[in-house]
Amino acid sequence: MNVIFVGGGNASLTLMQYFLNIDYIHIIGIADINENAPGILKAKELKIPTTNDAVAMISQKDADIIIELTGNEGVVKKIFDNLKPHQHFMSSIAAKIMCDFIEIQNTQRMEILENLTFEFNRLTSSLQSSGEYIDISIHNIESVLRSMRIVTMNARIEAARAGETGKAFEVVVEAMQNTLSDIEKALNDITIASKESKSSMEELVMTENKLKNSLIVT
Repeated sequence: MNVIFVGGGNASLTLMQYFLNIDYIHIIGIADINENAPGILKAKELKIPTTNDAVAMISQKDADIIIELTGNEGVVKKIFDNLKPHQHFMSSIAAKIMCDFIEIQNTQRMEILENLTFEFNRLTSSLQSSGEYIDISIHNIESVLRSMRIVTMNARIEAARAGETGKAFEVVVEAMQNTLSDIEKALNDITIASKESKSSMEELVMTENKLKNSLIVT
């Protein structure tokens, strides 16, 4: 569907940005007597044909829809005098309603985006704080384990030196060793869970960015 804008004001900018996101709509030209109109300047940036001759622009055979954005009765009359049977016409009033609808959509998107950003920031901040606390706890437990290993090793040496009288103590040392092994295993599980949590947080941030991009209108 090929569209032509007659009028390069702010309304043309709003519609242009919206239509560029719709695959089946192609803007094939914009006409305005003001070469510095915002829509004209944007069209030039996007390599869309521009002209100050509206009649010449709408005379293109492949133009399907003419959107009049000036509200000028003289311009409207010129368009109707040169409108071909297969071409459709959208008035500036209808275009304004469409622009208002687009602006409302954009406002709602921005509100959703702000709420989304706030919630994600709150969640990721909470996860990050929890992760930092877990890391500190892991470090502290590892420090305690190192001390306990030294104590257990010294106790085992002393039990061996005591010979027969140290056998009872050897049982206690063995129990301590088993407890240390259980703690080390639990600590390893916590470390793995912590790494997975950090990975999940990174995926969460990536998901947030994807959602943001899907809501932002370029």
